Amino acid sequence: MSIKLRKIKESDLPLFLKWWKDHDLIALTSGNFDELDEKLPGYFFKMIDSKKDHHYIIQYEKKAIGHLALMHKNPDSFEITIVIGEKEYWNRGFGTKAIKKALLLGFGKLGYSKSYLEVRPENIRAIKAYESCGFVKKGLKKYPENKYQPVTLKMVLNKISPK
Repeated sequence: MSIKLRKIKESDLPLFLKWWKDHDLIALTSGNFDELDEKLPGYFFKMIDSKKDHHYIIQYEKKAIGHLALMHKNPDSFEITIVIGEKEYWNRGFGTKAIKKALLLGFGKLGYSKSYLEVRPENIRAIKAYESCGFVKKGLKKYPENKYQPVTLKMVLNKISPK
């Protein structure tokens, strides 16, 4: 099973609109269903225009199955975000493979020394994937003003060779 990460492009907008209207997917990530139709295109085009963050489509056999981003947070660290948007590819190891590719890119070509991510504490499938890539739990992060995602689990990985 070989996957590829390719830069996002404008023609990917329909995929993002489809994925971010999926209630199962949103429940595992932001939990925010409000005003998605209005906000998502603007967010999408900001991703394309970003000079500091790196956004990719995850492809398997030339089919777009998800989105992965390496978000520049400070000179030595990046945050990973990932969504496998096509449900038929859930629970098949594609997310883990994509994360490993992203870590090689972030620690190698981009020169970072630390990566972190935040995940819903109840998203056990994602937590297991992150742990299999070497991330360790660092604790809960609270967002009291966010009614959709008031708590996330922060996980961190220092520069090592991904498992």
